Amino acid sequence: MKSLPTLAVIALTSGLWGCNSTPAGPYGYTQIYLDERGRCANSHPPDASQVERFIRFYDQLRSGQVTDQIADIYAQDVYFNDTLVTLRDRETLAEHLQKTAEGLDTMTVTLLDVLAPADMNPQVDTAQPDATYLLWEMRAQFSLLGRDRLSYTLGISQLCFNQQGQVVFHQDFWDSSQGLDQHLPILGAPTRWLRKHPDAP
Repeated sequence: MKSLPTLAVIALTSGLWGCNSTPAGPYGYTQIYLDERGRCANSHPPDASQVERFIRFYDQLRSGQVTDQIADIYAQDVYFNDTLVTLRDRETLAEHLQKTAEGLDTMTVTLLDVLAPADMNPQVDTAQPDATYLLWEMRAQFSLLGRDRLSYTLGISQLCFNQQGQVVFHQDFWDSSQGLDQHLPILGAPTRWLRKHPDAP
C-alpha cells in the first residue's frame, strides 16, 4: 500500500474532484459559487457518452490518465470546486488530480443517478438551465500513518458542459467529514465522535 505523507493527506482532503485557493472568510466558497454560476448560462446538456466518460475518468483514477485525458474532460477555462479547494484553469486542476492519484492505492466512483433541470420542478427559477447533477458513490483506499484506510462516501457533482462536451463548471457537494476528515490525526477523533453524538450541544 502507498504511504500518504501528511501534505498529501491535506491535498487529498481538498479534493477528488489561474488562481487556486481555499476561499477565506466565514462563508468559504459560497459567494464564489454564486458568482461563477453564469458559466452555465450557455452550456449544452451532455449526452450519455459524455457523462459516462466523466465518471470513467474518476473511476480508477490513475496519474497517467490525468495527463492523457484531462483535455477531453475539462475546458481550459474551468471553474472547479470540491467544497474545499477552488481552481480555475485546467493545468492547475491537472496538477491537483495528479497529486491525488499518486496518493491513492485505489479509487472507484460509481454513478448512482443523473438529474437534469428538465427532471425538476419547472416553476423553479434557475440560472443554470442546462446543468447536470450526478449522484455518485466513492470508495478510496490509501495508507496513513502506517495503516490502511478506506474513505467511503456519497456526493453530487453539478456540471455544465460546453459545445465540445468539455466541463466548464464543476461543483461538488459531499461530506468530507464522512469521507476523509475522520482519518486525519487531529480532526479524526472529534469528527467520529460528533457523528455518533448528533444531538451533542
